[in-house]
Amino acid sequence: MRVGLTFLPTVGPSEEPAQDYYASCLQVCETADALGFSHVRAVEHYFHEWGGYSPDPVLFLGAVAARTRRVRLVTGAVVPAFQHPVKLAASLSMLDNLSGGRLDAGFGRAFLPSEFEAFGIPMSQSRARMQEGVAAVERLWREDSFRWDGAFHRFGPLPRLLPVPVQRPGPPVFVAATVSPDSFRWAGERGYHLMVIPVVARHERLVELLGIHRAAWEEAGHPGTARLHVSYQCYVAEDATEARQRAEEHFEHYRTKQLAAYAAWRGVTSEQYPGYEQMEAAARDTRFADLLAAGTAIAGDVDEVTEALRQVAKLYPDAEASLHIRYGDIGHEEALRSVTLLGSQVLPRLGSANPDPS
Repeated sequence: MRVGLTFLPTVGPSEEPAQDYYASCLQVCETADALGFSHVRAVEHYFHEWGGYSPDPVLFLGAVAARTRRVRLVTGAVVPAFQHPVKLAASLSMLDNLSGGRLDAGFGRAFLPSEFEAFGIPMSQSRARMQEGVAAVERLWREDSFRWDGAFHRFGPLPRLLPVPVQRPGPPVFVAATVSPDSFRWAGERGYHLMVIPVVARHERLVELLGIHRAAWEEAGHPGTARLHVSYQCYVAEDATEARQRAEEHFEHYRTKQLAAYAAWRGVTSEQYPGYEQMEAAARDTRFADLLAAGTAIAGDVDEVTEALRQVAKLYPDAEASLHIRYGDIGHEEALRSVTLLGSQVLPRLGSANPDPS
């Protein structure tokens, strides 16, 4: 089983200056690269201390690229609705070149009303803007004298976009999907890989959605099988009791930041996001012990974490686990300990020796 890291900052200036947070994450990434982790993934969010230290995952991953040699670099995810396709395609292509062809380009819709308001984008256009944006980016990577006449952007014909990606005809495309069958079906039809968060949908429902994606993939005639990233919060320590206790304490801090961001949904409803107005209440009722029991969070000593990841591999064969090891107020030393224990003791037991899934 391949295992990588995901970074969703839950920290603000009063707790840790941004430059210190980035320096810590980059050191963790260097360690992960040396220990055989498969990828580093970064999100795109704004303003809130839940995610706000990561407004530009491409820039962060460019710094990671300079300090690593093997890990894949995953935008998990960039938001086409907030960027012009030409700018986004060029930035991603430049990252692919800087990393020597290690980019996995992940795209998402975003879901916080405060972010859409800041960019002046109606949430009702969320799905259409993402689908148009991804399609335009792919064609910009591949075509000469390109012209685009979409619902939200019109440009061209343009000269060939420079630089062209190292990976031809372009980097692998991933889509962040949660609970919408339409999103899974569309990704399968287009031949896009998936990034999912099991904590959002129960396992049985997620299996159904993955089946929709697989059927659409096969019906469209795409070769091979899709890749899948599954994300979990993870905490590892030498002592199992300490690991669970500290993981729960950090989760409470994480949830505080999460609730502050989710409060943007108060008084807001959207047909594009049915039920999202209930996210704040659902997060408030979530307990870490319940996540552990359900297998949607991972905490323990080396033996327990190894077994938990083996269970993930059974539930989602051939999936790649993307572990969030700096959540809540987890600091540098604890995050580095988790990564070191994972890389030196857990990964060898999982047979995770090949960091490049391609």
